[in-house]
Amino acid sequence: MVRTLKELNLFKKAQNEKLYPNLPKSAVTAGRFKDSSANELTKAVIYHFEEVLGGLALRINNTGIYDPRTKRFRKSHTRKGIPDIICVLDGTFIGVEIKYGKDRLSQHQKDMKKEIEAAGGFYMVAKTFEQYVSTLNTFLDAKQ
Repeated sequence: MVRTLKELNLFKKAQNEKLYPNLPKSAVTAGRFKDSSANELTKAVIYHFEEVLGGLALRINNTGIYDPRTKRFRKSHTRKGIPDIICVLDGTFIGVEIKYGKDRLSQHQKDMKKEIEAAGGFYMVAKTFEQYVSTLNTFLDAKQ
């Protein structure tokens, strides 16, 4: 079971060794996953969810789109509060909100958490990779 970033990177190396069997093992790179920023943590969570757990994970970009003609951002049409990563594992909806540093949930995100849970899904906040794995495993263990 993958519980740390080091283990995730070793898992990626093993996957790469299977993908490139003709390369010497010393030439196969390990993963370079880290959680030193929100983007890096998001990449690690998506890889873990899809490749390790075998689920579906989709990154949701709800940032406005920059319009160079008007030199400003156009409003996104994504509903406010949608989690950063939408996941499905064994038919269960899981929303993962990535928070880094002092970042906190907005009121829209708190409201979305309530809606997802009321609909039978699971909502979690991930601040570090290890915390994400621990929270997810607690949920999955309780579900069995």
